[in-house]
Amino acid sequence: MRAALHAISGRLQRGAAHIVFGSRSWSDRLVRDLADGCTDARVLEIGSGRQDLGHDSYSVRTLFGPTNSFVQSDVNPAFGHDVVDVTTMGFDAEFDVVVCMYVLEHVFDVPAAAANIHRALVPGGRAVIAVPHVYPYHDEPIDFWRFTEHSLRRLLSGYADVRISHAGPRRLPKALLAIATK
Repeated sequence: MRAALHAISGRLQRGAAHIVFGSRSWSDRLVRDLADGCTDARVLEIGSGRQDLGHDSYSVRTLFGPTNSFVQSDVNPAFGHDVVDVTTMGFDAEFDVVVCMYVLEHVFDVPAAAANIHRALVPGGRAVIAVPHVYPYHDEPIDFWRFTEHSLRRLLSGYADVRISHAGPRRLPKALLAIATK
């Protein structure tokens, strides 16, 4: 009984956080703009997420057209996607786009993750990384970090071009989304 109440409480808190702090519709709009220009692209999504709310409820797969090859992945095998750990993945110049939406706050070794995303991209490939800035703790105890524009620029300093958008005011954003071109 106690576990069931805890689970319900967690779902309610997460739902309230999405309403108050939610930035997913904002970031999905930006990804849709990028995806509209992709054809015949190889796309890797890091952290495709749980499927208890539907197969693609946490994924951006549906934003990319049918001509693209899209690989959904997650570190948790129970989620039903390819199992990929962004800190140890061994892809080398295999993808045109790597999408990592609201995952890095759950990764303890963020520099390793950033380096592996860069290595996985072909020359001219793009990394799409969304991270929270002002957002409640979630998925505890694996919620480690909050990011600033400055930390993202430093993590992505090996890219030829980095563009960062803010959900909300620049100095107090709810979230950030970087599109970095290798």
